[in-house]
Amino acid sequence: MPRISSRRTHRFEDDGLTVVGHVSAPPDAGRAFVLVHGVGCSSRTYARLVDHLVAHGEVHALDLPGYGASPHPRRDVTVPEHAAVVARYVREHVLDAGLPAPVLVGHSMGTQVVGDLLADHPDAASAGVLLGPTAEPGARTFPRQAVRLAIDVVGESPRTIGTLLFDSLVRCGAPYYLRQLRHVVEHRLEDVLPRIAAPVVVVRGEGDPVATERWAETLAASAPLGRYRTVGGRHHAMDADPAGVAEAVLDAWPAADRGVG
Repeated sequence: MPRISSRRTHRFEDDGLTVVGHVSAPPDAGRAFVLVHGVGCSSRTYARLVDHLVAHGEVHALDLPGYGASPHPRRDVTVPEHAAVVARYVREHVLDAGLPAPVLVGHSMGTQVVGDLLADHPDAASAGVLLGPTAEPGARTFPRQAVRLAIDVVGESPRTIGTLLFDSLVRCGAPYYLRQLRHVVEHRLEDVLPRIAAPVVVVRGEGDPVATERWAETLAASAPLGRYRTVGGRHHAMDADPAGVAEAVLDAWPAADRGVG
């Protein structure tokens, strides 16, 4: 098991939105990783990945507004609004704590949040890792997204399915989930990535039916400093292959230091 000197929880509130950060830190952390979950999910999505990253830095696994331990906002929240409040969380709990700009990791809808953050709030991150980007052209409807997600669930582990169902149906709730899914379907990540100056690594589980290989490669090519990488597993590759995903995240840091893709 990795050495962990502290576990703590941060709450950041601004403009009616709350982000809850579940922080695991090793002794003398010199850098940080910030993990952003997908639609209907929570920070629990990243439990296995946290164990692989914490030996290398402080890990902030977030609950976005309305998800996990974060209270539901009184209004709907767009992808850019999620990105803005995460950027403010990073400034307060990472940058103001004396750590350098972190590597941000986003999964599924989280790739859209991280993408918007990298483009619109470049001071808040040194690099981005986009795992299982969703909503490619040609599949931007509720039914097509639902079919792809259903196909994925068939091949995921019981642990992954159990976590996903509890977080989406009980903690998030169907009404908020459906409103958020509309933003996922309408978002255009391919228009965001060309505006990002930081290194971006697009990662896909080799059996992922939600994020196709063509879509992941297209996104990587659209970022000025983009790279494409394949790991094991399906859409929730951080559960099936946490070591492979961690390696991709750790490789993003030297790329950020070099300023190259």
